[in-house]
Amino acid sequence: MNDAVALPSPSAFRSSVRRDDAVPMWLGLAGGFVLPMIAAALYATYEISMRSPWLEQTRQLGYVWLLGELLLILHAARRGFTVRAVWATLPRWVRTSLALFLSTFWISSAFVSRHPDFSLGLTIGWALQLLFAAALAHLVATVPVARLAEVWRGFALGLAALALAIAVHFTWLPAALRGWEREIDWGNAIPGFISVRLFGSWCGAVLALLTGVAWRAEGDARRQRVLHLAIALAFGMMFWSGTRAALLGWLCVLPVAWVMAGRPRSYAMLTTLLAYLLAAAALAILLQPYGHPAFTFSDLFDPSINQSVDTFSSGRLTFWKSALAVSRGYPMLGSGAGSCWWLVPLDGHYHVQPHNALVQFLLNWGVIPTLPALALLAGGIWAAHRKAHAKRALLPFVLMLDCLLVMSLFDGMLHFAQFVMLIVACLAICLAPRGTSATLDR
Repeated sequence: MNDAVALPSPSAFRSSVRRDDAVPMWLGLAGGFVLPMIAAALYATYEISMRSPWLEQTRQLGYVWLLGELLLILHAARRGFTVRAVWATLPRWVRTSLALFLSTFWISSAFVSRHPDFSLGLTIGWALQLLFAAALAHLVATVPVARLAEVWRGFALGLAALALAIAVHFTWLPAALRGWEREIDWGNAIPGFISVRLFGSWCGAVLALLTGVAWRAEGDARRQRVLHLAIALAFGMMFWSGTRAALLGWLCVLPVAWVMAGRPRSYAMLTTLLAYLLAAAALAILLQPYGHPAFTFSDLFDPSINQSVDTFSSGRLTFWKSALAVSRGYPMLGSGAGSCWWLVPLDGHYHVQPHNALVQFLLNWGVIPTLPALALLAGGIWAAHRKAHAKRALLPFVLMLDCLLVMSLFDGMLHFAQFVMLIVACLAICLAPRGTSATLDR
């Protein structure tokens, strides 16, 4: 019997390397440009919800993003991805936690929720997110670590395209709306996003990613200039949105970057970039649309509003207390995914999520599924930071992850599909198993 192994030809090897090196580019284009623009085209509205109930349902459940993830899973399956193979490589504690979570987190959505169709839709989305993470880890495992950060180009292009789409949407009004600008709820009119705050959170996450890329960039002056302009765009749009959680998240990742990677490689980050950011903030203030209060940080300095922590946080403390009070009625398995929308009122209104990840988990899933979910999340965060400390090319993804997690304490980053996608993608990229070949570590 001939036991010789047939090696690929040099040309086939070069083709494979080129294909794997291109993975970050198309991942960035798909996740940062294509999916946001599809969502912007489908969900362009001047109201708090879409006029079509079916279309609004797809928006709330994140069908655009989940479909994109499904396509990636199918692509990974063609490249050899199997759930069985991934399961076999997981540590025992991870398999145990996953098994406990997957066997319990859906029960209340199916049997307790007042709207099981909506709750189960969110539940299926979570299962797909986990499968997406495993498939993505499989795809990036053979990509050189130094090439992974190239996803930034697609996200920067996506922000520029969104800026253009917003400008058109805010100025070229339908005939029925002309002359009624000040009666439109501009805070809910961002194409593709349910509110301006969620748009600002997206900008904050992209800003953290770009900051990590620029932190390690050196040499090519033209590339640095393009990076700095992209950072200024993300910062300016975040500032324009008036999203305090995004600003806080970005500020929190700056010391993380310094601790993990030392000072920025380029001195221009401390000089030229700072000037760009100040200019972007000034322009954002000038471009406040129609004087709408949603697009401003000015209430930070309003003494009539900031009389207590609760008023400063837009009533979040009261909201969280109310949600936790309701969750005590469903302690073990929760009241069903998305149940905040019909169980927890705030000032006479209902919100689809309680603006805090931990409160959300306890309300939706209860203690039994929440404990393994938190164990998996904490273990993944810890491992991702260790990987990034050893391979600093992963810094952009750790910064994006940390920014999203900070924001999840104040908004629905672990509820809405596009943000869950970013979180699990950052974890998958950092934790993907890689060989010992030097080509993967360069």
